[in-house]
Amino acid sequence: MKIRAKPKESFLEDPVNADYAIPRRVSRALLVYSAIALLIFWPLAAVVLFRGNTLGFAIALFGSGLQGPILAGYAFARDDRKQWWRWLVLASGGLGILLFSLVDAVNLDIDGFFELLILGTIGPAIGHTMVTTIVGPLIFGRVLCGWGCWRSMVLERLPVGKGSGRRKGVWAWMPLVGVAVSLAAAVLFVLVLDSQSRGAHGHTAAIWPVASGVAVYYAASIVLALALHDQRAFCKYLCPTGFVLRWTSRPALLHVSARADACNECEACTDVCPMDIPVAERARIGASIGKGDCILCQRCVESCPTGALKTIFKK
Repeated sequence: MKIRAKPKESFLEDPVNADYAIPRRVSRALLVYSAIALLIFWPLAAVVLFRGNTLGFAIALFGSGLQGPILAGYAFARDDRKQWWRWLVLASGGLGILLFSLVDAVNLDIDGFFELLILGTIGPAIGHTMVTTIVGPLIFGRVLCGWGCWRSMVLERLPVGKGSGRRKGVWAWMPLVGVAVSLAAAVLFVLVLDSQSRGAHGHTAAIWPVASGVAVYYAASIVLALALHDQRAFCKYLCPTGFVLRWTSRPALLHVSARADACNECEACTDVCPMDIPVAERARIGASIGKGDCILCQRCVESCPTGALKTIFKK
């Protein structure tokens, strides 16, 4: 008998059928990371704050530490509440990054990375991009997208659900437009504005260019989500960081895996995937799920009535 997940009342509700949900063990790895995050990031935040360095960086470290106890809450939560806890992790990490950018007036996005490369200097955007977009995803996949993105924390609250399927044609090339726009913005800033506003870190110390960039990102992502009735439309079709992550996360050690012998072909996993990955099709052959596209949100794992899907850390 094919068991399907119950209909969702909201996109943040886990699509779990309480009558058939598989009992899951509390993740020890999550609990260990929770303790490490709390014990490392909060003391670091205090040191940065009291040494009078950067308030924004201290806020970002505090947000990273706050993810620790929230992740513990996620680990212990019932399956039908896990997505609420995941969103709280997403919001704490995303808000920390956003406030770091606004309070310290540093552009941490990929256009800020391009800007620093053009200037031939080092700054926060270099470190942030290397950790979250280039090197980190080789191991942890697109965990930033599902658990720490400041755009996604708002997009997941919009009154629209997931899309009806991945769009084809010109939409497949739209991420290149996002990369081109980011590169053009970086070049424009260097040529027109940087001579007047370059700060100690190699990019602007003025708040308005950073705030303007945040506003443009939010406007583009929200408008696209509402127009296509898809919360993750920007992630799929326009995000320049997402385009890079699609390639750097392919060899990731952390990924969702499937047991073909446990799959009952109910398609519940495919129905809930916000990235329009054909999860069931991959699960039927026991393949890794959507490396390059998967944001590790765990919705497919939580919706599976037979326990055929799980997140693992190995090749």
